[in-house]
Amino acid sequence: MGYWENTTYIRHDRVADVAGALDRVFAREGMAPVPVPAQRARLAVEPMQYDGALDNDLWAFALFPGADGWSVLKSAPLEVLSERAQGAGRMRLVDVCRELEATAFQVNVYDSSGTVLVEVSSDGEVLMSGFSGLGDDPMRWNGIEITEERAEPAFELHDLGHLLSGDMLGDDFAQAAASEIGGRNAAYCSNLVSVDTLISHKPLNAPGGVALCYQWSGQSRQRRLPSDTFEQYGVRSG
Repeated sequence: MGYWENTTYIRHDRVADVAGALDRVFAREGMAPVPVPAQRARLAVEPMQYDGALDNDLWAFALFPGADGWSVLKSAPLEVLSERAQGAGRMRLVDVCRELEATAFQVNVYDSSGTVLVEVSSDGEVLMSGFSGLGDDPMRWNGIEITEERAEPAFELHDLGHLLSGDMLGDDFAQAAASEIGGRNAAYCSNLVSVDTLISHKPLNAPGGVALCYQWSGQSRQRRLPSDTFEQYGVRSG
């Protein structure tokens, strides 16, 4: 398996404000903040890695300061902020940006080469470019239609085009964004934080960072439980 990354960079320099925006946005769909659970062993196949937000009762986030003027978010499930609340017509990141009156961009890399770049304005405009090549309909990504003229990732809202210069797609692009926008916490922009630290509830050691968890307040919607094998994982919980 190749390199995967899903990282959100928010142009806001107060981690506490970003955490507050997450609280408010998630509360509107029944996700309540809870203490980080006790550390546990990670199994080979985890729903917080392989299933979407609406198929998990618990969401976890690593939130930490990046370069000057930026905050960084990692999550489990991996695409919580790219996905939509039940019945919503826009990704969750739109509401977070509106709460903060801030812009953001996401770097999504799939199996080293597939690259999706999402930019969100402070008033909720979404600009998506790139192509993952995955799923039953590879010309759609989290409900957004991919057109041929936008199949190459390109910055339009942020003056960061140099991060995509030359052949810097996929993992090269992700690493360039982490190095420049992640600042002193660049090492924590790795998806290892999402699939190991957050899922196992290990301590988050990013300076100035905080781990956040949110629990679904309704009847359980957990489709599957952590498993040792994909064969076991195919059995629904409950």
